[in-house]
Amino acid sequence: MHVRLFIPSGALAAALLLADCAAVNLTPASSPDRGSPAQDGAPPTISGTPATTVQVGATYSFRPAVADSGRPVKFSIENPPPWTQFSAKSGALTGTPSTGDIGTYAGIVISVRRGSSTASLPAFSIAVISTPTMAAAGGPLVLYTDLISGPNSGGENNQGAYLSIFGKNFGSSGMGTTVKALIGGVEVGSYRYLGPSRGRPDIQQLTVQVGALGNPAPGTALPIQVTVNGVASNTDQTFMVNPGRMLFVDNVKGKDSKAVIGDISHPFRHVQTATLSGAWGEAQPGDIIVLRGTGTAWTDVGYESYFMRFRDKSGSAPTGASGTGAIVVMGYPTEDAYIRGTLAGGQKGGCISAINGQSYPGMGQWAVISNLRIDCEGYDGPISQEIYGHHWRVVNNDLAASTAPTSGPSVPRMAGITGNGTGSVWLGNHVHDIQGSPEECHGLYIDGDGSCEIAYNLIENIRSGNGFQIYVNGTNGSSVANNVNFHHNIIHDVSKHGINLADNTQNGIVIFDNVVYNVQYAGIRFNTTLLSAAKIYNNTFYATNLNGNTAYGLLTNDWNLSLGAATLENNIFWPANNMAYTGGGGGLTVLIGSAARHHRLRSDYPQQHQQRCRCVRALTHVRI
Repeated sequence: MHVRLFIPSGALAAALLLADCAAVNLTPASSPDRGSPAQDGAPPTISGTPATTVQVGATYSFRPAVADSGRPVKFSIENPPPWTQFSAKSGALTGTPSTGDIGTYAGIVISVRRGSSTASLPAFSIAVISTPTMAAAGGPLVLYTDLISGPNSGGENNQGAYLSIFGKNFGSSGMGTTVKALIGGVEVGSYRYLGPSRGRPDIQQLTVQVGALGNPAPGTALPIQVTVNGVASNTDQTFMVNPGRMLFVDNVKGKDSKAVIGDISHPFRHVQTATLSGAWGEAQPGDIIVLRGTGTAWTDVGYESYFMRFRDKSGSAPTGASGTGAIVVMGYPTEDAYIRGTLAGGQKGGCISAINGQSYPGMGQWAVISNLRIDCEGYDGPISQEIYGHHWRVVNNDLAASTAPTSGPSVPRMAGITGNGTGSVWLGNHVHDIQGSPEECHGLYIDGDGSCEIAYNLIENIRSGNGFQIYVNGTNGSSVANNVNFHHNIIHDVSKHGINLADNTQNGIVIFDNVVYNVQYAGIRFNTTLLSAAKIYNNTFYATNLNGNTAYGLLTNDWNLSLGAATLENNIFWPANNMAYTGGGGGLTVLIGSAARHHRLRSDYPQQHQQRCRCVRALTHVRI
């Protein structure tokens, strides 16, 4: 679990909202329901999913389930952590770790024996992490990072991975003196950049090279902390030391035949060639491919007419073991690694893409794309996770399709980032100037099932579609979309809807603390019959319906929403002059008629506009 900290966006006058800070304590996983009774004489069965992380000072508790035949059983354990207690009678493993217990305890096996028969759970690990702290008021606030794991040696000056930390109140100077970064309580090896991020203009970026960090045991999630003039940040974001290599690529000085892995002075020439060679041909899970910004755009054509595809290999979850971890593609700190994909140059497919995970199971997963600038004309756009592109982390990129064709045989249908998969994370990107097939090219686009956090992005000047869209038609590996957490994004100057929850959007949809303005149609549109228990709160929608089309309101429903489809609370609604608050072919009479309490308008909202909002006060807390 984690502590989630939210911030005021601050950039858009009275319309921007302040999000609350909240702490969530760790709760260990409980064992599943007990199975059906086994027959006497049958061998024992054991089941359960133990929690694999516990904070210092929190109680760890796991008890496996065993099929009950009425006959006695006895439990045993291998490699119990020294801070735990184990019950041979119940199989329960409990304990409360202290600061001295921080680390990872691997190879734990719980077994049950009945007579001469024994059954065991798969071996598991427990990582003890430090207790996260809240940031002091006005102090530095860490929100997210690009990497969650990487090497602490090798690469430039033998200081390992480049790590970018994003947040607020980092100051404007003093890297390594008044501004410091610590991982696991140890200061990082060196500092590379302090300044604005590529995403929201009010979020800062601090880039470091992690260094040795006191050589902690690999595989432990270590807390990240930033201090400014001695004032410490929160510590809920973590970094894991995980084996990997640095592969440098230079499109001016590099030579594939003479490249030396880990040596910045002997870089590769190509990230990927059409035959899957170059740096990509040598990469393995845990490795980091670093593109130099040389002043010359990257225009190479890799596999299947993309700049590069995650085709024949995949990263994996980092565990601290060699050969695990995401495969990272990032720009070198302080340099502009610019990928320019054009149809004339041969990048007809797109720029960076996974592979169809339905057709190629297990391929193209566990990727990190960060600190790049991409302008792409190809069909799939700047970045595509494809189908089942699980565990893609897309952070702090500048993404555009500024010259993509809007008609003809090669017209693209895409977004700045598009695709689906479990564990997707799209944070702090600047998505802008997206064009292509009219009304079919969007800022960000979820096209299938999985789970995704999308936050702190700046989405603007979307010329051919919606700011953010969920739309599933059954052709991308799934028939519904679930579990999308969309928050703290700024969307403006959009040719269609700001947020479009369209066909087969279903469960686990949470939309909060976003600002949407200057959109031609609806601020938020519903076009799904499956939506259930969505939560939409603390958002600001203003200057919507700019094209004057009376078929649309700020809130628009074009299909049949059922009772309980969504809860709206504490949003600010302000459409363009003389335009409706609600609209669409499906209507919102159920929503309006179910009003429970009034809008909570900000006290500093301009007095002359409060009259305009009275008719939507009833929309503050309603269910549809």
